Amino acid sequence: MNETSVNNAETKPDSGIIGFQKEIADIRTAIAGFEMGENLNIAIISEPFSGKTALINEIEQNITQKATRFSFSSFVHDISEITQILDSNRIVILDHCEFIYTRRIGGFDVLEDFLKLTVSQNNMFITTWNLYSWNYLEKVSNISKFFPVQIYLPIMKADELKEYILSSYDKDEIKFIEDVASEKEKLIKFVNYPFTLKSLNKTINIPFLKINKIVLEMKVSHNEAKVTVEELIFDRIHHISNGNLGVANVLWHNGLEYPAIRPSRIKDFSFNIDIDLNEAYILGIILSVKSIKKDELSEIAGSEFNIDEILFRLVTLGLISLTEGCCTLKPEALHSIVDYLKKSRLVW
Repeated sequence: MNETSVNNAETKPDSGIIGFQKEIADIRTAIAGFEMGENLNIAIISEPFSGKTALINEIEQNITQKATRFSFSSFVHDISEITQILDSNRIVILDHCEFIYTRRIGGFDVLEDFLKLTVSQNNMFITTWNLYSWNYLEKVSNISKFFPVQIYLPIMKADELKEYILSSYDKDEIKFIEDVASEKEKLIKFVNYPFTLKSLNKTINIPFLKINKIVLEMKVSHNEAKVTVEELIFDRIHHISNGNLGVANVLWHNGLEYPAIRPSRIKDFSFNIDIDLNEAYILGIILSVKSIKKDELSEIAGSEFNIDEILFRLVTLGLISLTEGCCTLKPEALHSIVDYLKKSRLVW
C-alpha cells in the first residue's frame, strides 16, 4: 500500500545518522536555494538495500520547513494518485519513484505527466530512484534534466558499516575471535561468464579463471599492517558487500554465532546463474524495483511469459524470495545478479 505522511515539525538538530553527511548537506543547500526561488528538484539515486530509507527518514524529520512524504509500493496507474497528495506544503518527498513507470506500451504516460508536474508546480520534489530504473530512464527519456540536483548514494566505508552494525549491541557484547580457517581460501577459482546467443534466444555459460579479489586484498592488508580481528572482519564484510548496507547485514548475521564471530564465518556469496532470456528479463524487472507483487509482474510481462515457472526457477537459484505474492531480491544475490545482467546487456 502506498503511504503518505505529513511533517509539520520545526527544524531539529541532526539525529546522528551514520554516513551520508555530505548528501544531507547537499540536500540542505538545495532546499535553501529553493527557498530563494530556484527550481531545484532532487533525485536521490541508489542501488537496492543501500540505506536510502534511513536518509529519507532523516530528511523528513529534519527538513527546514513543512513537507509531505509519499511512499510508493505499487505501480501508479494515473497521475491523480500523485496530484491528490499535493497540499499546502511546498516540499514533496516521493519515495520509490521507480513505480511511476512500467516497461510496456503506455507504461510511460504517468511518468511523462509527472515530469511535467515537476516543472509546472510551485513545489520542490525530493525523489528517490532505484539506480537501475534511473539508468534506464536516463537512456530512454533523459530524465536527469528534470532534476537539477542528482545525489548518488555512495557505498559505505568499512568503519561506517561497523558503526551501523554494532549500534544494535552493547559495548563489548560481541566477541571477535581469531581463527586460521579464513587463510585457507583459494586465491583463484572458476566462474561462469554468461554469453547470449540471440539467434537461439539462449544464454550459455563459459567457464574461466578468476582471481578472488577478496582473498588477495585481505592477504595484502595483512602484510602491510597489523590489523585486529575486528578490523579484519569488517574489512572483509566491506569487500564482499561492496559497501552495501543490506548485503553487509546479511553477511554479519550469517556469520554471527552469538555472541562470537570469526573471520572464517564471513563467507563470500556464490551464485551459479544459468537462466534463459525470458528469466533474465523478469529478473531485470525485479532488480529495477527491488520488490514487486506477482500479479503486477504478470501484467507487465504479458501472456507470453510463464511467470509461475520463471519465478520458481529464480527462487530455486536463490536469487529472489516469493512471500505472500511478493517477489523480492535476495540482498546476498544482488551483486551477482547485477554482474550477470550487465554482461547480458539487460541493465547498465
